[in-house]
Parts: sequence; C-alpha cells; structure tokens
Amino acid sequence: MRRGDGIGIEIGSTIIRGVRLSADTSDPVAAVSEVAIGRPDDNSMIVDALVRVRGQLGSVAVPTRLAWLPSGATMQRLDATGRSGTELNEMRHDLARRFEIGSTMLIDADARRWMVALKWDHATAWRLQELVERAGFVDVEVEPAPVAAQRVLPRGTGVLRRDTEAGHSWAAAYDQAGPVAAASVPAGSREHPGLATAPSEVGLHGLSEVLADAELDAELGRIVGATLGRRSGTDELGIPLRVEDDPYPPFPAHDLRAPQRVVVALGAAVGAAGLAGRLRPVDVVTPTSQVPDVMPRPWAIERVPAEAPIAERSAPTTLQQVRARVGSFLKR
Repeated sequence: MRRGDGIGIEIGSTIIRGVRLSADTSDPVAAVSEVAIGRPDDNSMIVDALVRVRGQLGSVAVPTRLAWLPSGATMQRLDATGRSGTELNEMRHDLARRFEIGSTMLIDADARRWMVALKWDHATAWRLQELVERAGFVDVEVEPAPVAAQRVLPRGTGVLRRDTEAGHSWAAAYDQAGPVAAASVPAGSREHPGLATAPSEVGLHGLSEVLADAELDAELGRIVGATLGRRSGTDELGIPLRVEDDPYPPFPAHDLRAPQRVVVALGAAVGAAGLAGRLRPVDVVTPTSQVPDVMPRPWAIERVPAEAPIAERSAPTTLQQVRARVGSFLKR
C-alpha cells in the first residue's frame, strides 16, 4: 500500500459518508460519497449502503479507517508516558472496574503517550468493522470520530462541535497533544451536517482526570458554552480544514465535498493514507477482568488410617477355576 492512498468512512445511525485520498492526483481527494442507511438495525441494509459507498469511491483496495462515536459514548484521556505493558494493563483493568470503560486506545504525541479511554459499545464497533469488511473494504480499523477529525482541523483548535445527523451531535476538547475529551451534546435545532470550531480560550484542567458521565457532560458543556456560545450555524466557506499542510478548498454546504460534511471522513482517510502526523493510533483493547492470584480449586479431604488397609482378594472367576483344575490334572 502506498503512502497517500486511503479511505475514510464516517458512519452514523442514518448516514454513511466516505472520502478516498489518492497519491496519483494533484487533488488528494479523489472521490467522496454520502449514502443514507435504510434501516440502521438491519445489517443487510448497512452492508448495502456500504457497497454503494465503495462503488462511488472507486472500488479500490486501499487501507480504510472507520470513524464512529455513537450517542451516549464518551472519550477521556489519561497520561500513559513511560508506562510498561504491565502498567498499561493495570490502567485498563482499573478503568473497567471503576468506570465500566471497556476500550482504550494509545496515542503517541511527540515524547508523550496518552491512553484514550472509550466508553462505547465495543461489540457494536467490531460488528460495524465486520460489515465494512463484508462490503469489500480492506485493512479496516475503527477509531473514535474526534480522533479522526483533529487530523484536518486548523492548528490551535480547542473545541469542536459536530452535528453528524438529525438528533446526534457531539463535542470534543483538544490541546496541542491531541484530543482531551469528547461526549454527546444536545443537538437542538442546529443544521446538520454541521461543524463549529473555536480556539482554546478556557482552561481544560477540569478534564485532567477520568470523570463520571454526568460530570463530563457538565464540564464539556461549560467549555463549549464559553467558546462557541450560541453559534447555531456553520460558516460554510470559512472552515479552514487542511490535509497535512495544504489547505482544503472551501465548498458550499450542498456540495458533498463541503467541510462540514467530510470533516470526520476526511480525517479518517488521512489516517488510513499514512498522513496522520502526530496522531498515531496504536491499538484498541477490550480488557478482561483480572485473574486472582489464588485460583479456587476443589479439594477432597480424607482421614489417613494409622495402618495400611489390607487388600481384600476377590473371588476367582469361573475361567480361573477351570484353568486351575486343568493345571492340577496335567501335573498328575
């Protein structure tokens, strides 16, 4: 696979958006796609929509990233710099035990390593990955949508609000090292798809530790309210996305290439094409419960007799009796 070739997919409950990057064209964005899902609870309908997306993107075999953040999912970041493999597993087990967070992702940023704790339905994430592969995409990986989006956001972006579809919006906070936290926010009456960004103008110290869902929603709501205010629309020609260091051209909202439509899929495609820059997902892990140091074993306790028991002789069988009589007769 060549550097610069990749496909990014953003999947919601009613819509799938795709972007394909190619190293062969002067414009890195070779194709875009947007297909509605007939019934989100029907796997065959999802596969059918994915097949159509693949056809519109060119049906090429290049690495694919699937970006997803369903309603109710949360994402928080912990410092894991210098932690050994054993210590990282201990962090995962602690997150699973205390916060019911079952998936983690490691992100390297300069000399730091961060563990992103994902509270989402990992079984559904793997199911979607399998459906994407069934539709013909190759080398498919799943990642959180806020991680994908930051790859193409303007440098210095501190807050992002993404209106994916009707009834589904999420917000994320970032710093120079990467995504700090993300969670669903009320969609309200804003247009969709929508995108609003703002530089970091408020402190993110309240997100330095893992928070319960209600606390995270409150803190992100405070940050979004302080930075984005009451902005309800998207400046369709004023969103300066980028692909590496090249600016992404502006397109009107009705165009499938519009920034507010492709921001997540474009970021996922940049990651799949190996152009991810400082954001490098390592893996997604679903921890299991820790095994106790002492495993319970069945025991049978019996009294040991003072003297060895005398073995009882069993009665000879008929065959043995016949052989004994024949032997004594032959001796005569």
